[in-house]
Amino acid sequence: MKKIIGLTVGMACLAAALNAQATTSAQLVVRGTITPAACNLSLAGSGIIDYGTIRSGELSRTAFNPREERTTSLVINCGTTPARFGLTFTDLQAGSKVAGILGAGFTEAQNYGLGMVGARRTGGYSVTLRDLRSSGTTLFPIMRTGFGAWYNSDGKVAQSPSQYSWRNGASITPAAISQLTGTLAVKAVINKAQDLDLSRDISIDGRATLVLSYI
Repeated sequence: MKKIIGLTVGMACLAAALNAQATTSAQLVVRGTITPAACNLSLAGSGIIDYGTIRSGELSRTAFNPREERTTSLVINCGTTPARFGLTFTDLQAGSKVAGILGAGFTEAQNYGLGMVGARRTGGYSVTLRDLRSSGTTLFPIMRTGFGAWYNSDGKVAQSPSQYSWRNGASITPAAISQLTGTLAVKAVINKAQDLDLSRDISIDGRATLVLSYI
């Protein structure tokens, strides 16, 4: 009987030892979710620049026809969370651009199309970033192409893959901000009258997409 008891006790000790060995390691799990800053991008007046009615008699037959500059307000709001972000602009009417219509000081990458009527191109327009501010602090536009180095910009907006951001100091790097206000200045140029079909109404139809992305 004692042997049996002793054997039983011995087996119990062995089981305890095996159990202790089985629990000498454990897994630590660290969980959570990282979400992008919740930024909202908006343009005043739904981003519509309206040149109204232009009389065909106002247009030069043999020269491009610049119109007055018009503006809309740009607002980006990230709540209370500062973020580094930038903007890209994609011309949805790129196939209608008129080469050279913007004149000196502009590149073809800064030339946005105003649509076509049949095979005739209506004209083009430029977009310029101005008056950039965050909480009363003046911001200065910077740009890069693709994922290249940032450099200072005069605010004239080239199309994607160029990307625009803003600095608030001497360093040419995007500033982390929670809010931004600014102005988009648009200047349309109508094609030469001889290159338009003036026997019917011509709709000015420039369209571009602005995309905000985190840097």
